[in-house]
Amino acid sequence: MQIERIIAKGQLVQLTFMQDAVAASQTNVQLPIAEVTSAAANAVDSYVMPFAGEVIAISAVTTAAATAGTLTVGATKDGTEWADPTLSITTAQEAWDTCPRGTALFSAGDQIGCEITSSGTWDGTTADLAVSVWVLLYLDGI
Repeated sequence: MQIERIIAKGQLVQLTFMQDAVAASQTNVQLPIAEVTSAAANAVDSYVMPFAGEVIAISAVTTAAATAGTLTVGATKDGTEWADPTLSITTAQEAWDTCPRGTALFSAGDQIGCEITSSGTWDGTTADLAVSVWVLLYLDGI
């Protein structure tokens, strides 16, 4: 019997971000990786990537549906939002988007985060938000 040392060339990883009670009139607010319902909030808002890779999807869920306004959600690299993938949430509690491979590339050491913008008419202000940014880490060469 022959044993071979084989490793996958990539690994799909879920990065989680959240906000408690999504307020109206927010602009490009970086989401923390964890938040609590009190004055003490987690100020960490990104993950440092140990390998090069790419964002391939984003998904979100809220605890309650809004009836008016818009909430946009996008993945960021070093605080700058990519144009794709992004979400535009109105009255749905769940949303997701994928992007073509090669669209949202990052290098080892880049910080991957997530930001939101809510319109002034957003009325889902009692809803909590959880966002998953799905990244493919390139493992070939290790």
